[in-house]
Amino acid sequence: MLHLLRFLGSRFPVDVIVPAKDAAEEVSHPVKDVSVNVTTVPLQGPRLLDRFCRISPYSKDRALTSAVQERLASGAYAAIHVDTLSMMPYVPEDTVLPVVLDLRSPSLVSEFRRLRGGQRSAGRSNQLIRALMFRLFDRWCWPTTHCVTVASEEDRIRCERAHPGQRVLVVPNGVDCRTFLPKPDQVMRTPRLLFTGDMGAEHNIEAAVCLATEVFPAIRREFPKSELRLVGRHPDARVARLAGQGIVVTGSVADLHLHLREASIYVAPYVNGAGTRARLLEAMATGLPIITTSQGIEGMKVQPGRDVLVADQPGDMIESIQTLLASQPDRERFGQAARHMAEIWYDWSRCLWPLESLYQPLIAPRQSPPESTPMAC
Repeated sequence: MLHLLRFLGSRFPVDVIVPAKDAAEEVSHPVKDVSVNVTTVPLQGPRLLDRFCRISPYSKDRALTSAVQERLASGAYAAIHVDTLSMMPYVPEDTVLPVVLDLRSPSLVSEFRRLRGGQRSAGRSNQLIRALMFRLFDRWCWPTTHCVTVASEEDRIRCERAHPGQRVLVVPNGVDCRTFLPKPDQVMRTPRLLFTGDMGAEHNIEAAVCLATEVFPAIRREFPKSELRLVGRHPDARVARLAGQGIVVTGSVADLHLHLREASIYVAPYVNGAGTRARLLEAMATGLPIITTSQGIEGMKVQPGRDVLVADQPGDMIESIQTLLASQPDRERFGQAARHMAEIWYDWSRCLWPLESLYQPLIAPRQSPPESTPMAC
């Protein structure tokens, strides 16, 4: 989101409303040199009536609803950018402003996709109820928007098939290749596997558990000093209990770059989720050799066997990891290929340009002067 705000704020005035549960300073500081104004709203929870009578699977906070309505009532805005489907209930149904809905997050994949895949996890009945709510919402309450943005061509096809007539724009996720620099070398001091992400997100939980229980034990037998690092905020209990026997669960870290530089291989056994993986792109930009699944590279322009290694079964993943750990030249080759693909296809300076052509026609007719027609996010 920060790179999107920087991109938009360098071209148009942007007002952002941030729930207080998010770190406003983390949002404000990186965009202080562009035209972005950040407002923090302390959350109060939904109204009692909304709590029991809502049809949408997404709840509405009273304070956030009031803040959005107050801003839009000013008449100062030319467009509304909505970050994730869960924020759509805050957009008034009678608004005449063009609404752009961002569906580029991998966590927005349909819950049914995971259930159809035969995943067995605690609370399956709760997942099914949530899945039914999401499906009903998608079928009968899909919001009217000017445009929906998705991260890949595959996501565009799915969205257009589910919602005929909906305008869909592909805006790939990206990485800042000036911030994530290549490792100085591929010398392996300790065989270290790395997986990063929000460890409270279901698709990352499933990947972490698979990696720790079905893959890493075999690697540990072959390389007794090997280590698996699961790095990311909000580790779910299923992830936290994996710690031990060479497995490190870090939680939030101050310096992700340190873990990327110290890793030998980046391994991401995704089985669910959609879109382009931001954390995988960071590993690619760092020049780490990548091992993932077909799901992990869905929608990406990488070529399996040339830029990354793809293994959809634990046995194949074990074999790929063992091959790379045993060969520095192979690690160097795949690390250089990953960095090259990050530079030519996924640097933020390239990925966000479709938003220029999307917003310019919406905002330009009202820009007189430019400062009077900001965009609400």
